[in-house]
Amino acid sequence: MIGTVSRAAQVLKEADHILILTHRRPDGDTTGSAGALCLALRRMGKQAYIAPNAQITRRYAHLIEPYAPENGFDPAFVISVDCADTGMIPPEMAAYAEHVDLVIDHHRSNTGFGRENLVMGERAACAEIICELTEELGIPLDREIAEGIYVGASTDTGCFKFSNTTSNTHRVAAKCLDAGVDGGEINRALFETKSRARYEIEGMLFSGMQFYHDGKIAVALITREAKRKTGADWDDLDAIAGIPRQIEGVEVGLTLTELEDGDTKVSVRTTKEVDASAICTLVGGGGHIRAAGATLHCPAQEAIVRMLEATERVYRGETA
Repeated sequence: MIGTVSRAAQVLKEADHILILTHRRPDGDTTGSAGALCLALRRMGKQAYIAPNAQITRRYAHLIEPYAPENGFDPAFVISVDCADTGMIPPEMAAYAEHVDLVIDHHRSNTGFGRENLVMGERAACAEIICELTEELGIPLDREIAEGIYVGASTDTGCFKFSNTTSNTHRVAAKCLDAGVDGGEINRALFETKSRARYEIEGMLFSGMQFYHDGKIAVALITREAKRKTGADWDDLDAIAGIPRQIEGVEVGLTLTELEDGDTKVSVRTTKEVDASAICTLVGGGGHIRAAGATLHCPAQEAIVRMLEATERVYRGETA
């Protein structure tokens, strides 16, 4: 299942008429990786596009929207970036989900659903893999390509603060800075600038937070009513799941968001004492050791009970 960068480069050199897929509720890593890869392929003279993502937010739209397919485009080669399984692929891209020619991903839980799979679980961000791949392809890292890579690496490591950050992450970031990327401005826009709606949502989140397991588990709920009252959209909620874990003594932060269809989106962030992926696996989700998620097909209060049960099982060592 796990291929090599050289093999992926070989496959891409032979491919053309390429369509790149991003995942549901796209973040900086999937969009940055897709944008950088699309540009690199175009530098090679390939016809490459990124499938439109209906859930794209204004924060990341500029990374993929300029590369939407032309009318009538019929891809001959499909790539997914930052998708651990076909369930992460948005419904508007469902026609391609079972026909992915190359999977590029950094989730250890990746199911290997592609014809070829480049899965590097030791990388903090998929963007790091894209950086290696462009080098293997012999494509110079110019500022435009580097911007997407930098956004992916920065967002998936919490501005290089999360424990998944490695020396390779910093080397990739340094290459992007050398290519002319303004890292300071990107990080200011991504991590320091907040809308009024975001501030109001954060206030509600803190005031309603509940604590369990002697204060080691913090549960935050973002209701549909809170989103309506503040006018917050998914862009305003970006990276909000990291807030509960910031509280002293908290080892597991559970952030639940009520979806319009009645389901509940769950984001889990943990410290080094607890495996977030193990918690989410118990409820049908997955992800990384310190950051994972799932969508539960039930109301929020039931989802809270199920997530607390799963977390307690992980504390007891019951991970299967």
